[in-house]
Amino acid sequence: MTPWRCRCLTCGREVTPTLMKIRTGGGCRFCASHGFDLTAPARVYIVHHPQYNAVKIGIGGTAGRNERVNHHRRAGWALTRDWHFLTGAEAHAVEQAVLQELRKAGHGPYLNVDVMPNGWTETFDADLVTPTVLATTVEARIAALADTATPVPARRVLRPQRANALTASSTAGTRPEPEPREVASDQLALFH
Repeated sequence: MTPWRCRCLTCGREVTPTLMKIRTGGGCRFCASHGFDLTAPARVYIVHHPQYNAVKIGIGGTAGRNERVNHHRRAGWALTRDWHFLTGAEAHAVEQAVLQELRKAGHGPYLNVDVMPNGWTETFDADLVTPTVLATTVEARIAALADTATPVPARRVLRPQRANALTASSTAGTRPEPEPREVASDQLALFH
C-alpha cells in the first residue's frame, strides 16, 4: 500500500505506484491507456449543486473519455468556473494544491460516497467554501505554482516535454526531444 518511487521503463518518467497497483495491472500513470490522461490537455473545474449546498473541485480531460463535467451536469451540478491547461499533470498539481490548502484550513469532505459515488472527497459545504472562495483559491494556487518544477511538496510534476528533456540529458541524449506543444489561447502553460 506504500507508494514506491521509481522510473517507468516505457516513458522514462518518475512515478510512485504501490505494489498492489502493479499486481492488479496498474503502473505508470502517464502510460496508462485508461483513466485520466496526464499528458493530454485538461482542465480544473468548479461545480456547484444548489440542492446539496455543495461545491466541488475536480479535474478532467477537455474531450473524449475524461469529460467529467458533463457527467456532473447530468447529476444536477452546474459548472461555475474552469481553467484549461496543456497537460493533465498541470491540472492535477493545481487540484492537489487546492485540496491540500483546504484540508489544512479544516475543510473535510462534505458529501459522502452514497450521495456522490465519484469525487465525494473533493466536495465542500458551500456555506463555508463558496464557489467564489474556491475560485479565488484556485487562482492563488495557479499563481503560486506558475513557473515551478515542484508544484506539490514532495512530488515532482513536470510537463511531459520537460520530463523527457531531463531524462534525455541525464542519459546522454539517448531519448529524442519531443515536439513542442503550442499553447492555445484558452490554455494555461503553468510549468515552464
